[in-house]
Amino acid sequence: MDCPSPSQPNWLEILRRAEPDRVVWIRERDLQEELLQEYREALHAICGSLAGECSLAGGEPLKTWEQIERLLMHFRNWGVTRTSVVVTTGGGALSDAVGFAAAIWKRGVRLIHIPTTPLAAVDAAWGGKTGINWGGSKNQLGTFAPPLIVHVDARWMRTLPSREFHAGLAEVAKHALLDKTAFAACSDNLPPWPPSAQGHLAWTQFLKQSAQVKQNVVQEDPEERGVRCILNLGHTVAHAIEAFTASSTEPWLHGEAVAVGLHFALFEMSQLALSERPREAQAEVQAARMVQWLHEYVPVPNIWPFGAHDLWAHMVHDKKNVANEVRDVAWRGVGEVVWPVHWKKDSFEATWNAFVRSWNNAHSDDSN
Repeated sequence: MDCPSPSQPNWLEILRRAEPDRVVWIRERDLQEELLQEYREALHAICGSLAGECSLAGGEPLKTWEQIERLLMHFRNWGVTRTSVVVTTGGGALSDAVGFAAAIWKRGVRLIHIPTTPLAAVDAAWGGKTGINWGGSKNQLGTFAPPLIVHVDARWMRTLPSREFHAGLAEVAKHALLDKTAFAACSDNLPPWPPSAQGHLAWTQFLKQSAQVKQNVVQEDPEERGVRCILNLGHTVAHAIEAFTASSTEPWLHGEAVAVGLHFALFEMSQLALSERPREAQAEVQAARMVQWLHEYVPVPNIWPFGAHDLWAHMVHDKKNVANEVRDVAWRGVGEVVWPVHWKKDSFEATWNAFVRSWNNAHSDDSN
C-alpha cells in the first residue's frame, strides 16, 4: 500500500519504473493549491514535464458518454499512447470516468489514482472497476482496468464539505461489516476531523486499513465472478436510491444511499427475508454497534421521497442481476454473508415497508 506523502517515493517510484512516454494529469477543480503545486513538482521531477493537465468538475454528472468523448479528445490532443500514464486526482466519479476513458483509448492506458475523498480512498479507486451511468441506472457501462497504484493522502480531504466527507465513511462501515479487523478499528474513536497539521497521518492510515479489506477480496476475485460480489453489501438498495433521486432537486450522495442500504441489510438480518441462514451469535450486538456508528458518522437526509415500488423499478436493472433475478447480499454477522440471495418483489416491498416503519419509530424524537 502506498505512502502518505508525495515526498516518499513509493507511488513516484512506480511511475518512474513504468517508463512512460507521456504523463498526463486529470484532476478535480477547486483542490488545495498548495497540494496541487506540491504534487505537480513531484510529477515534474519524474517526467520532466506533463504532456497534459486539465481540471474537471467531479461528481456523477461526469459519468456520461458526452464527458467520455471530451476525455478522449484530450487524450488525442495530448498524444496519449499505450505507453503513457494517466494520473487522476479526485473522487470516485472521476476515477470511474477517467478510468473508463483510459481503458478504451488505444485498448488500454495505464493509470495512477490519487483519491481526494474517503469514498474514493477506501473503495472507488481500488479494484480496477471503471464505468459510467447509462439508461438511468448506475455503472451500466464499464471495464476492469486495475491502476498501477493508488496513493492515499488524507490531506486532500481537509477542505471537503462535511456532508461529502462523512458520506464517504459509509464504505468504511461496509468494510467493517465484512472484516473483523476493520470492525475493531471502527469500534475505536475516530481521529477528529478536520485534522490538525499532523492529524492527517492517522486518517491516512485509517483509510488505508479499510481499503485493505477491498484489496484482499479483489485479489481473490478480480473480475467479480464470485466472492467479490460481497463488496456490494448494501448497494442494491443504494444504487436504486441514487438512481431515483439523481434527477431531483436534492440528489443523494452515494455514501448516504449506501448508509441506508447498510441499515436495511442490518434490519433484514433480524427478519431473515433473504436467507434462512441463522445469524452469528454476536450478530445482534455487532449490528447495534454499526447502527450507532452509522448514525454518528454518516447522517442521511431526513426526507425519503421514494417507496418500495420506486426502488424495485430500479433494482430490476442492477448490474448484479442474472436473468430476471434481483440479487443481493445478506449479512449474518461480521465477515459472515450469504451470496447470492434473491429478492422477490412482494418480499422486498414488505421488508422495506417494515424497515421504514422501524426507522420512523426510532427517529420520531429527531423530527419533533
